[in-house]
Amino acid sequence: MSYDAIVIGGGLAGCSVALQLARSSHTVLLLEKTTYPRHKLCGEFLSPEAQSSFRRLGVLDAVADAGAAPMTRARLTGPNGSVAEHALPDTALGLSRYRLDELLFRHACAAGVEGREGTRVTQVQGSLQDGFAVQTDAGTVEGRLVLGAYGKRGLLDRKLNRPFLQESSPYVAFKAHYEGPPSAMPGRIEVHAAPEGYCGVGPVEDNRLCVCWIGHTDALKNAGGSPDNMLNSLRRNPALDERMAPLTRVSPRFEAVSQVPLMAKEQFVNDVCMVGDSAGMIAPLCGDGMAMALAGADLAFPYASDFLNDRRSAEEFRRAYRQAWNDQFRFRLRLGRWVHAAAFRPAATTSLLSACRVFPPLARWLIRSTRG
Repeated sequence: MSYDAIVIGGGLAGCSVALQLARSSHTVLLLEKTTYPRHKLCGEFLSPEAQSSFRRLGVLDAVADAGAAPMTRARLTGPNGSVAEHALPDTALGLSRYRLDELLFRHACAAGVEGREGTRVTQVQGSLQDGFAVQTDAGTVEGRLVLGAYGKRGLLDRKLNRPFLQESSPYVAFKAHYEGPPSAMPGRIEVHAAPEGYCGVGPVEDNRLCVCWIGHTDALKNAGGSPDNMLNSLRRNPALDERMAPLTRVSPRFEAVSQVPLMAKEQFVNDVCMVGDSAGMIAPLCGDGMAMALAGADLAFPYASDFLNDRRSAEEFRRAYRQAWNDQFRFRLRLGRWVHAAAFRPAATTSLLSACRVFPPLARWLIRSTRG
């Protein structure tokens, strides 16, 4: 069988764009290499902007029913324990990828998407002009359009010879879930900076906290390769140390990602349309990765649908999507990289937090600017 669209990757961006295309009467195949439910390295913070995407998808009530934890404030701390705390523009949510990704996948399938779990893509050949052949470990499938939504980096990036792979990234990240007393579960998202990196802490369902930290690979080496030791090193920030003291890890293992790619990427590679983190990843410090993945799917959908309905040529599709993507995301990605770099410089972090305390509009501008 040949499909209108083949979506590679069943995360937020992949499920969202697949669901929207299916609701527009396109035949869609959604390929996910793992099986659900599954944990994934992520800060699991759904900024207020994500809710508009969920509302359009018709899943906002399901997200709430899954136990999403509300957050109304953001707290930032510097290496010396200095604190800046501000209200969020609107209520944010915390929900684990363990629940959220499966929820979206099932809704996509209910909308008419053919979803295949446990199916790894090994090669993509073809073009928008002639159609595509997608090779998987279960055989070859064909489609008019292929959308890559498989995340930060993957096997397919190497197969497509993507230029960003030539740039080395010195960052490694880890995530685990923790439990603690009710007093350790305030409704806020927190980011704690230290010379070796930074750590995000936020509530998710079942009265748990998602703790996600990122640092230089040298910091991991200095910690003897132990994620626990690396986190303990970050706890030289007294605010983070106080935050972690009453918590107990409940995840059986750490989720980990190396070579965290914050560099610029292309929106089309060999005519494969990239969506979500595959098209560009904002620094985790900004707390907008999940909302940006959903917004990227919302952005790609109308252009992809127009192409499939012969309302746009292949060249018009490529040009319009690239332009719209850059207009919407390029500035916030650049700002995110700048803030990320500042987080690794104690003096810069302390100065920025002081400025935000003295001049609150600066904090509000940073929050809004990293969300477009």
